Amino acid sequence: KMRVEGYLDALGENHIPIREEYLTRGEFLRSPARQSAKQLLNLKDRPTAVFVASAVMALELIDVAKKMDIKVPDDLSVIGFDDNPLAEYSSVGLTTVSQPLVEMGRLALENLHQIALAKAALPVKILLEAKLVERESCSRIK
Repeated sequence: KMRVEGYLDALGENHIPIREEYLTRGEFLRSPARQSAKQLLNLKDRPTAVFVASAVMALELIDVAKKMDIKVPDDLSVIGFDDNPLAEYSSVGLTTVSQPLVEMGRLALENLHQIALAKAALPVKILLEAKLVERESCSRIK
């Protein structure tokens, strides 16, 4: 939900109109992601860039695009989210938003320990910074 909200906020901040037909749901699973990719790429006026909420779903989109002879990044730029190690097996290096997974795990364990000792209470909310990792799946605007 927060990824979609961030995406919509970014469009608004950059004065890019929101097109409802561009918003599809892959449910973070391969088969639904494939169906969403087909739906999106079969649009008469298909997008030239797509932000996908996970690397696994982004890889499905890239595969569907390839089978439809849509070249990534020449015809379609793709950005994923989470920098899943599976992305290393993609035919195109996936540009992604990377999360600090090791730090997330460390903080989760530390906070769980504090909760178990009754030194902290639920809910615990910690915000960590993500970063954009640029690879080959996106064309650069010059």
